[in-house]
Amino acid sequence: MSFMKATGKALADVIPGLGHFTYDAKVGTVFITSGSGVVGYRVATSLLEAGHKDVRVGVWKGDREGMDKSFGQQCADALAAKGAEVIDFDWTNEDDYERALDGVKTVFCSLPHVEGWSDVFPSFLRICKKKKVEHFVKISFLRPTHDWKGISAAARQYRESVPFVNFHGTCDDLLEAAKNDSRISYTILCCSHLMSTPLIMQGKILREDHKFITASYGMGVNYVSPNDVADASVCVVLNNKPHRNKVYNLTGPGPITDASVAKLLTKHYGTTIEHVELGYHAYKANVRSRGLPEWQVKDAAAFERMKASGIDELSASYTKDVEKITGMKPEAFSGYLDNKSCMRPGMTFP
Repeated sequence: MSFMKATGKALADVIPGLGHFTYDAKVGTVFITSGSGVVGYRVATSLLEAGHKDVRVGVWKGDREGMDKSFGQQCADALAAKGAEVIDFDWTNEDDYERALDGVKTVFCSLPHVEGWSDVFPSFLRICKKKKVEHFVKISFLRPTHDWKGISAAARQYRESVPFVNFHGTCDDLLEAAKNDSRISYTILCCSHLMSTPLIMQGKILREDHKFITASYGMGVNYVSPNDVADASVCVVLNNKPHRNKVYNLTGPGPITDASVAKLLTKHYGTTIEHVELGYHAYKANVRSRGLPEWQVKDAAAFERMKASGIDELSASYTKDVEKITGMKPEAFSGYLDNKSCMRPGMTFP
């Protein structure tokens, strides 16, 4: 559900000084790098519903494992119908960057973990500087803050242990340095585990085998709703001044075990979902058997090892940043499953 629909208010009720169709002129054209992504689709939809019409959305229409081949096109059609300018965008094709960023003042970036990231993100950021982008909002994973207290301990361990998190942290470092040689200001929204991730990564297993496979050893997991991440993103994009050059850690309402998630999935979908708890090495072998590349196998297993460490159980691993930005408390996993209004078209799971 978009932020405006959830609250039943115009954006002016959320961000003082902004009318329903009047925003900071500096926002300008917003480019969203992934209109078919879990967060990107929600951000694009909410921006358009809020009345911001200068929304350009990149959609990659290639094949996605476990998804209908027309998935990308369905997302593109749905966003175009709402008023977005939809363009083809492939992170691996640098030629797409120039066209995507032409006339853009604000970028919303949800960067996938792709091989060759050391070339991809710096190249994209270089074109952003060239095109004089003014504000860059990036989704990341939890990261240490300046005080190195509280959540910073968990974020530091994740960055040291999980290649995916280290990848995002390095990209964040590059973005933070961009202000030194360009006009770009940034807001980095660092998220804990998205509630959508297990549903996407195990979609085929959930649908066909009715199993939810983890290696978290019964420990609570810090799951955050992509709806909360999207709502925070919209608030930042449309009123960037108080959020310039800041980093936030967006977390869920508290730890929830994967066994509890399986029970919620069972109740929600009306089919018994068996929770299968594996050891680290067995889990890694299971992920490898799904045909994923080795670098993704390593990431998936490393995340489970971090969950099993119990670090997500600590109260210090949670922040008030979602509420600070949006004015609403984080959505629980059950609420996320019931929230159908902003599901991407063609998706069996949210």
